[in-house]
Amino acid sequence: MNYLSVLLILTSILLSNQSDINLAFANNPKNISLTIYNQNIAMVSEERSADIQKTGNIKLMYSGIPTNIDTSSIVVSFTPKAKLFSQNYSFNTISYNSLLNYHLGKTIHYTEKSDSVEILEGTLISLSPILIREKNYGAIYKPYQLFFPDIPKDMAVKPSLFWNIQTTNHILDINLRYLTRGISWSSDYNINMIDNERLNINGWITIDNNSGATYNNANINVVAGDLNIANRDKISLMSYKKRSLKSMPNIKSESLLGYYLYKIPFKETIKDKEKKQILFIEKEGIKYNKYSINNEEFHFYNFGERELSFTQIIKFKNSINNRLGVPLPKGDVRVYKKDNSNQVHFVGSMNIKNTPKEESVEIAIGKHFDIVGKETIKEYRETSKERFVKYSINVKNRGNQNEIIKIKKSIPINRGTLIIKDSCANHCSKKSINAFTTMYTLSLEPNEEYNIDISYNNTNI
Repeated sequence: MNYLSVLLILTSILLSNQSDINLAFANNPKNISLTIYNQNIAMVSEERSADIQKTGNIKLMYSGIPTNIDTSSIVVSFTPKAKLFSQNYSFNTISYNSLLNYHLGKTIHYTEKSDSVEILEGTLISLSPILIREKNYGAIYKPYQLFFPDIPKDMAVKPSLFWNIQTTNHILDINLRYLTRGISWSSDYNINMIDNERLNINGWITIDNNSGATYNNANINVVAGDLNIANRDKISLMSYKKRSLKSMPNIKSESLLGYYLYKIPFKETIKDKEKKQILFIEKEGIKYNKYSINNEEFHFYNFGERELSFTQIIKFKNSINNRLGVPLPKGDVRVYKKDNSNQVHFVGSMNIKNTPKEESVEIAIGKHFDIVGKETIKEYRETSKERFVKYSINVKNRGNQNEIIKIKKSIPINRGTLIIKDSCANHCSKKSINAFTTMYTLSLEPNEEYNIDISYNNTNI
């Protein structure tokens, strides 16, 4: 008994079962649309048609549904109108194990040996191990090969929806939309610092499909922003992977009820278990500033002396005037720079938040090796009515380039009055952020150092 013979037996059985239950099929999906959100969900919309051969009660089969579908989110409409009685979603697809389970305790066909040509009949009485009770004599033994005489009516080749409807014989158009888990998207950015003033940036939309279905020739939209989902286990419409790249810089963005919708201007096939990347930003010559910052809170205690480290920051304005002006969804940013021999090196990365147009982007790429800082307590006293501290900050630029250095000092207090004094002058400027926080900015040439004295007097405590 060869494979083709077995296939013909199964096909004839399947067709005979379908005719018994007046089954119709929704085939040839078209106008597929995917709207993918940050939170591992997507809305799927598509159309199909079915050739209804008989008038009356029909079981309509709609196959190829994702295994991660939220069945409570399904919205279906029929044209011409059909009377819908019920729907069910079948995960029970045709497989060797599912057919074994279905036939346990039922009649099954089998052969005894590898060279047997006679197909015998018996009852499947065990699955582990597989055991047959022979029909004529009742002998129990392990068969060589099984042949299934029946396929359940609700068992499909792929996960499927079934609708019990009432309609007349005609071509029935079906419009379906639903939500599914297992599809996510993220954005990734690559920045190339071409010199000390300008950078190039490209951004990729990465779609990761683990929904259990393939979406052929689909219109794709992605939404940036965090949706409020009341129950993360159930979503309502009312409220090793293959990797491929697609380049297209003309993706449009538009505001959508406080979110941003990015429309990909071409159709794509998103296969199950596939990760696909699509270029959505490619901008050159963006002006940026670079500075290094120390951002450590100061507390009233006599720590003596401590070292200060400084984080390098790249900052640029997301504006049209700066050759950008695109809503930037949150994602990972990787920064690269050439050395003196034009070899490109990775110099740091971080995650940025959702950034609207006309806002600034700040990327922390790592600690600055050549900027050295030290903080030293010079005077400290504390009584029941007053706390006073005076300390000195020494900053050195040991590199061979001019450096902008920022020191953000914040001293949280919960009572009394705070008086802040400092010696910021010449190469130093300052900006008061609030009553407890000051930003000091230093401009140091190569091998230059600067000292600043700061005092905090907390009285009436």
